[in-house]
Amino acid sequence: MIVLGISTSSKYPSAAVSAGTDGDLSILSFRIEERPGVSHSETLMSLIEGALSDAGVQKNQLEAVAVDVGPGSFTGVRIGVSCANAIAFALGIPVLPVYSLNALCAEHGDGPCAALIDCRNGNCYAAVFDNGSVITPPCAAVTREILDSLPAGCAVYGDVFEKSVGAYPDAVQVLIEASKANTASVAQTAPMYLRPSQAERMKKD
Repeated sequence: MIVLGISTSSKYPSAAVSAGTDGDLSILSFRIEERPGVSHSETLMSLIEGALSDAGVQKNQLEAVAVDVGPGSFTGVRIGVSCANAIAFALGIPVLPVYSLNALCAEHGDGPCAALIDCRNGNCYAAVFDNGSVITPPCAAVTREILDSLPAGCAVYGDVFEKSVGAYPDAVQVLIEASKANTASVAQTAPMYLRPSQAERMKKD
């Protein structure tokens, strides 16, 4: 299966193309925008077109679109999900929705791991896994409380410690997570938000 992967939940949007299935997955191309000041809407289509060109794949050869549905940047997630839905609708192919927290742990091996995405003021989006099982489902939490509750030897992924490109989910991780057998395909998907946006919180205040 040839799949386009899109990740826009962080400040670094990316696109990638893969072929194959779980256990025999080949990443054909990967493009990422490493300039955090450039808006996702300005760069996403060029990233997608570049990834397809690098992979030697035409749009009509795509069999599915995998997309990071959040949690993360509210605007970024909306842009990525809208783009994935539009491509899927135009080509008549399914969407494979992937949580950004799951994507962060997609390449983890054995043992417990946690994905923590900073959402400011000592808070984070978090999920904890152990050998593929979900220990703590995606949630909004106090960062210190989550860190203190992690099991011994737990690997931690995400940007709570380091704000670098590799600390955020990317399109390759989205494709790896989407290739797993438990990923359900849908005709259209929606953003996954774990708390109200800043604008909504300010309006309530």
